[in-house]
Amino acid sequence: MDNFLTLLSWEAEEYAHHDKGKDWFWSVGIVSIGFFALALILQNYLFAIMILIGGFAVALHGSKKPKTVHFAITSRGVAVDNTLYPYDNLKYFWINYDPPHIRDLYLISSKTFQLQITIPLGNADPNEIREHLIKFLEEKEIEESLFDSIARFFRF
Repeated sequence: MDNFLTLLSWEAEEYAHHDKGKDWFWSVGIVSIGFFALALILQNYLFAIMILIGGFAVALHGSKKPKTVHFAITSRGVAVDNTLYPYDNLKYFWINYDPPHIRDLYLISSKTFQLQITIPLGNADPNEIREHLIKFLEEKEIEESLFDSIARFFRF
């Protein structure tokens, strides 16, 4: 990532972390066991195995702490740690800002397999971020995805 000017940079956790108590893990276990039992009753053994693996993966991911990531708006694109998303590959942006729960920058990519990039703002000033991005990208309102809404509801 050489030969470009950094206009603004900040650090934030890669995702909003919610401390999960024993009740959260018990809930994951009970729901997983319930679906596992249903799969056995329906004699769908592959689904039963997938439920066990999925429940374990959800619990494992839920216990993981997010790492701190470095973000930057540069003259060539938006940088996330060592990955640069060039402006040429981005269509537009939207800042979804509703503290204290929602503080995200959405970038819509023109790439087929990576349509939306969500970047947490942390304590960065959303007005300053907008001021820099508006020079390079079109601003267009983007609704929060259903997946993000559900994840926040379940404190994931």
